[in-house]
Amino acid sequence: MKNVVLWLALIIFSSLNINTVYAGEDDIFPDYLWGNKNFIICGAHMGVAGYIDKSSLVVKKYNPPEYELSVIIVYVPNADLGNTRPDFSYVCNFYYNWDERKMYGLSESGTWEYIYPVGSFAKTGHYFPGEMAFYLAYNKKFYGGREWYDADYGRYIEPSWGDWLYRVVDNAR
Repeated sequence: MKNVVLWLALIIFSSLNINTVYAGEDDIFPDYLWGNKNFIICGAHMGVAGYIDKSSLVVKKYNPPEYELSVIIVYVPNADLGNTRPDFSYVCNFYYNWDERKMYGLSESGTWEYIYPVGSFAKTGHYFPGEMAFYLAYNKKFYGGREWYDADYGRYIEPSWGDWLYRVVDNAR
């Protein structure tokens, strides 16, 4: 049952459209759940907001250029209507290789799946918490701050979150 819930959470989160998130643009979703800077917005779509629990960040592996981090994501349904009661949460695990500049998320089957730096949301999955976790742990951008080649668009583009992601993290420090 736990795997089914985690799988459903990954599907929901992978469909989130980060362009609707930044509260400074539309004030629909607060940057911090309950005003608590331990809970930082990391995605929202169709009324559901995801918040990374900053206090849950665990460094599971620190062996540069390899890193592994774990963090809890809390989901709030109807957040666009003012709801602040979480519905469920789950643990996200990320593996990073700095030299190769590749990020991976731990799948339900226990394998590491590559998280693309740019592309459609179906392609990139939930890399917002992965980027946020790395930035929280090491104060360094992993995919951000540069352009990546996207074969679907046939050109180099920057990740879709812009500087707001680092700004909400920095404001929570």
